[in-house]
Amino acid sequence: MFRVFSSLVAASVVLTGCATNSLSPKGDAVFYALQADAMMNTWRYECAAVSARANYAADAARADWWQRNKATVEAADFGLAYNLVTVTDTRLDTGARLAMSLTQEVQERAEQTVNKKLDDASDKEALCLEVLGQYQAGKWDIKGSDEIQGALWSLKASAERNEERYRQRKGMVDAAAGKQYGRSLYVVEKLSDQESCDREEVSLIKGEWPYEIYNVACEDKPLSIVRCEWGRCTFVE
Repeated sequence: MFRVFSSLVAASVVLTGCATNSLSPKGDAVFYALQADAMMNTWRYECAAVSARANYAADAARADWWQRNKATVEAADFGLAYNLVTVTDTRLDTGARLAMSLTQEVQERAEQTVNKKLDDASDKEALCLEVLGQYQAGKWDIKGSDEIQGALWSLKASAERNEERYRQRKGMVDAAAGKQYGRSLYVVEKLSDQESCDREEVSLIKGEWPYEIYNVACEDKPLSIVRCEWGRCTFVE
């Protein structure tokens, strides 16, 4: 969909367990799948605001695409989360912070790509219907090379075996840091800055990734709620 950007290379140290400048096959597979999902979701949300017809097409495309790709996306997401909390050193919150940074950048890249295409389009509804139709038909399903496919299948098996160990390790991270981390925290902090809110007062209410809810303190509204889905966050009206 789009190339793995330079800042993600730092994650290869975590995902491969050694200092290297290239991602492992599993690292490539993780980012390939998560980027594909971020792009799909961004088209879904941006097109939903274009027209009622595009909104209907977005819901249909998302439902069909998700039915075919759900297991792959969830396996890739688990692969990232599991490696980040089990391979990091004594600074247990390092992995959690890296996950926040990657979540933010994946989402920002998807939004930049989709918004530019929509801004350049003379007929936004027509573009949305075309792209969403491609998603619904399977053109943008998560496939990749044979190597990526093999890595994704391995991640699916790993997710089934290691769920309990991941939960235990994540509990250690939260206890060591004295707070519960949310994967979308950096996204919410940036959103808070844009709305002139206090990023220091952002707190996680519900952290069940991919769905998260945050409290945000703003001058005009002492308590605001931000809801996040797969790293895409909006204020609740």
